[in-house]
Amino acid sequence: MKKILIVDDELGLRSLLNSLFSEEYEVYLAEDGEQAIDTVKNNKLDLALLDMRLKNMDGAEILENIRKYDKDIKVFILTAFTDPKKVNILNELKIEGILQKPFDIFELKQKVDSALM
Repeated sequence: MKKILIVDDELGLRSLLNSLFSEEYEVYLAEDGEQAIDTVKNNKLDLALLDMRLKNMDGAEILENIRKYDKDIKVFILTAFTDPKKVNILNELKIEGILQKPFDIFELKQKVDSALM
């Protein structure tokens, strides 16, 4: 079973995405950057859904740290804000794509399923 990590500080969104993906994938949840990095450090994951704005560090900083432990994990960024400088940094860190919040959960599901085929 493929493994995905959902990183978001909003409990409601984490719960919704967990429900959406848990039937087909083994789902790990993290509410902040430290939890996300620890999860990647201790597990071989296939994909991460990463919120761009978290309390203790931003998505680009988290992704830089994640890449130290797993260069192959596929990553989608979930964000309500797009900063062109951050987008360039994220693209250099090899992301699958950026989904603007609010996003269509069915589109997200399709993108995740396609990335994990």
